[in-house]
Amino acid sequence: DVQIALESTGHYNYNIVTFLRELGYNVFVYNPFIIKQFAKSQSLRKTKTDRKDALLIARKLRSDVTPEYYQTDKSMDELKELTRYQNRLIQSRSKCKNLYIRLLDIIFPELHRVISNLHNHFVYELLTNYPSPQKIARARFSSLLNIKRLTADKAHQIQETAKRTIGNASPALSLELVQLIESIKHYDKQINQVQEEINRLMTELNSPITSIPGIGNRLGAIILAEIKNIHNFKNSNQLQAFAGLDPAIYQSGQMDNTGHMVKRGSSYLRYALIQAAKLISIYSPHFKAYLKLKISQGKHYNVAVTLVAKKLIRIIYHLLKNNQTFDEAKLR
Repeated sequence: DVQIALESTGHYNYNIVTFLRELGYNVFVYNPFIIKQFAKSQSLRKTKTDRKDALLIARKLRSDVTPEYYQTDKSMDELKELTRYQNRLIQSRSKCKNLYIRLLDIIFPELHRVISNLHNHFVYELLTNYPSPQKIARARFSSLLNIKRLTADKAHQIQETAKRTIGNASPALSLELVQLIESIKHYDKQINQVQEEINRLMTELNSPITSIPGIGNRLGAIILAEIKNIHNFKNSNQLQAFAGLDPAIYQSGQMDNTGHMVKRGSSYLRYALIQAAKLISIYSPHFKAYLKLKISQGKHYNVAVTLVAKKLIRIIYHLLKNNQTFDEAKLR
């Protein structure tokens, strides 16, 4: 039997892996982190050439007792593509939302005093129909009441505020405002469509990851997609290092001068784990007490959350490795 192994190179190896599998070959894809660890265990010199890299990967394949662990599940590839695409959509939507707020500061700066959440759908509808305070001020009150979820009291407050605004709206700014709202709504629709497909895949996978309090399909999908195959990691410490949460980086809560955590490993996995750590500290009594303990010991909140994330990694590793669901009673 001919077996083919290669190092994962993101989207660059997608076509070749698909092509070889369609021809009937067994193809094994190794995470670069695993190959790097294997190279260290072989005590090889640090000279790096394509030929030596290929030989190293071949040795890794030959030495594996269970190489089938490294066969990539197609559903995981799909999940990774979807979660990363969704992330790009969310980032694009965030840019539009920031520009939208900037425009409102110019056009109608007093509006935020009347409405706390300027991204409510009734606000979008109001500004689409009346994209300047002058148009709102001149609008028939009965027309304003046709906007869903806009109460008479709130409509009156908005209209009176519009009459006294210091804001200025040119035709160009009004056009930009309307189109930004359209873009935000378009991104909302696309993000929801992607999430529906993620939900479908997560239902098929039926992973124990979503049994963890606070981890739903979105965060669970990101974590699974970045890990791909838990058998790629010999222990939870390797998974921790892959996420960029290894002690060398985070034991002191090291931050760079912009206030962001030092970047290493999979940034997508790290993001999902940090968000999951915050949520599990709300929903799990054990993790809530653990976070409180670390803060009482003088740890900064961000450092304490990172420590929760590292503890959570060990739980995730155990659950995925043994296909077990989360059990609060077993935590210690």
